[in-house]
Parts: sequence; structure tokens; C-alpha cells
Amino acid sequence: MKGPGALALAVAVLCAPTLAMGGRQGRSSITNRFEISSPDRQKVITVTRQGRVRINGQLVRSGDAQALGNPVWRRDSRAVAFLQRSRHGMQLVVVPELDPRHPLVWQLPSTADRLRKLFWISARQLGIGARELIPRLVVSWSTPAANLPLW
Repeated sequence: MKGPGALALAVAVLCAPTLAMGGRQGRSSITNRFEISSPDRQKVITVTRQGRVRINGQLVRSGDAQALGNPVWRRDSRAVAFLQRSRHGMQLVVVPELDPRHPLVWQLPSTADRLRKLFWISARQLGIGARELIPRLVVSWSTPAANLPLW
């Protein structure tokens, strides 16, 4: 697909990881589900006991997979990202403009299997690593400029 509305994707592996699990804290409940409010406190993302992700009650359509760790909100509250495990391996899911019907899904290389820290680098770039702010993998994309806020 080419043209101004095309979505360009890039993945850069910075180095091979040998890392441990981690994640941000969310509110847990007895049913093993948790919710994380957006930075503006207007939206809530819920991860169910089965590993399904919902934004304000709407299921994120990211295939037959289970969320790993906690989702991470972009600081403007207009996007959220999370890692998931599918039968094909680990994937990164980004929900720009909080449209759960059209998430962006990247299949990550097998070297990323043990990475669990996910963090926003910019409005269109995420880092994945063993520690926050030390990416081992960087994923970036571009969309029409009119669709994204200035950072």
C-alpha cells in the first residue's frame, strides 16, 4: 500500500536479550483481572483473567492471543500498547486513537521472547526491553500527520 494514507512499519533489533520479566503495577482483583486508568483518567483498559484486553468495555480485536504484563498508555491518553502471546510467538499490539477494532499488531522476533518492559519513546515509537528506558527492540510506525497529535 502506497500513498499519504499508507502505514509504514519498522522494527529494529538493537541487541539479543537474555532478560527477566517485569511490568508496571495495575489494580488486581480477586478474579485475577486488573484495570489501568489512562493518564487523563477518562478511559480504562481492562485485562481479563483469560488475558483478553478491553478499552472502556470494548474488546481489542488482536487475534487469538493472551496479554502479557500490563498495558502502557501513551501520555496523551490517545493510544495504548501491550505485549501478547499468540500461537505464532510474542506480538506487540498498539491501539492508536483507541479504536479496538483496528489495532496495529507486530510479530516480534524470537529474541524478544523474554522482554517484558514496554515503554513509549515518542508518539509513534515504542521500546521493549528488560528495563524501562533501555530498549532491546524498537518499533516505530508512521501514519498521516493529521491523525496524530504533536508530541
